Amino acid sequence: MHNERVTELFNVRSHNPSFFAVQARTGFKGELLDFCIPVNLHFPPPELVQSIHRRLAEILRYYPDYAEVHAEHIAWMNDLDPDTVVPCNGSTEIITRLCQLAKGPILTSIPTFSRWTDLPQELHVPLHTILRRRDRNFRLEVQEIVERCREVDAKTLVVSNPNNPTGAWLKLDQIKQLTFQLEDLDAVIVDESFLDFSDLDSAAGFAAIAPNLIVVKSMGKSLGWHGVRLGYAATNPDRAKLLRNELPFWNINGLAAYVLKDVTNYREEYRASFSRVAGDRDYMFKQLSSLPDLTLFPSKANFIFAELSANISGRDLRDQLLINYGVMIRECGNKIGSSDRYLRLAVQRPEAVDVLVNALKTELASSPT
Repeated sequence: MHNERVTELFNVRSHNPSFFAVQARTGFKGELLDFCIPVNLHFPPPELVQSIHRRLAEILRYYPDYAEVHAEHIAWMNDLDPDTVVPCNGSTEIITRLCQLAKGPILTSIPTFSRWTDLPQELHVPLHTILRRRDRNFRLEVQEIVERCREVDAKTLVVSNPNNPTGAWLKLDQIKQLTFQLEDLDAVIVDESFLDFSDLDSAAGFAAIAPNLIVVKSMGKSLGWHGVRLGYAATNPDRAKLLRNELPFWNINGLAAYVLKDVTNYREEYRASFSRVAGDRDYMFKQLSSLPDLTLFPSKANFIFAELSANISGRDLRDQLLINYGVMIRECGNKIGSSDRYLRLAVQRPEAVDVLVNALKTELASSPT
């Protein structure tokens, strides 16, 4: 595969091409190693996959359960009150609706998940940002967020925790402080899509009693199956009821509904898988730290944010890794507040990490000085 074709393939706004698009067009002979899409590689168990295979005809033939059943399953998996849960067709469904309903101006930190910056602009909702700074490992403090909210007269605040792509985080007591100090805002939205891979406490339980707090969560990353499109929001019961009424009646497809129901039989395995991912992250961080042209930043997510030396192009490196080694990485040049000197490297198993590290050693050593 030529460099020009790789560059064209990745020339998409905000996101990367799908794994299937890369797989179809790459000329690499062998298995692609995906360090681009962060997902739980220690779940689901084989028994869950086999259960789907056995019942697939039935799953596809009949209508799925209703939203209240999905809410009960999500609540059971996450120790929540079902009345506070809004089941969604992936987190992007509720993110889209929240942005459509949002009172502006909206304030969010950058860099962040691009739907939180792209949608307000597409909807012509005033958007303001607060830049995460490299010299502080991209961490934010409560007071600077509050001050920025007051400065721009924000009505809606969005914070990803842990942040995508930097992996930086706020603790639960900081989220509570934000909510208390910004109780006059219409909404404080916390996107916890990567929180399962951390040792942080979720704000979803607190959202049940907070007047303006909404927690958004993607489940595909935790389940290890992005393709089933599952997510939810958690908020106080009154707001949850309003949000459920904003979504399509059958917004959860039959396959996703079956996964959500059957996964309740594997709650302990589900939770145990997160610590295994954290162990993989520790190994990956240690191995990548040996590379001289790569600076790593602390992360609570299932990815690591890395900075390349000033003379190295992240786009060129991405292309060479794909062409020469079948390794897919995410460079962050199309994220607001970032550049192609930054990489978001999804956590992989140790054997795959070793391939990445050796490939990076070779490519970085050949980069111009």
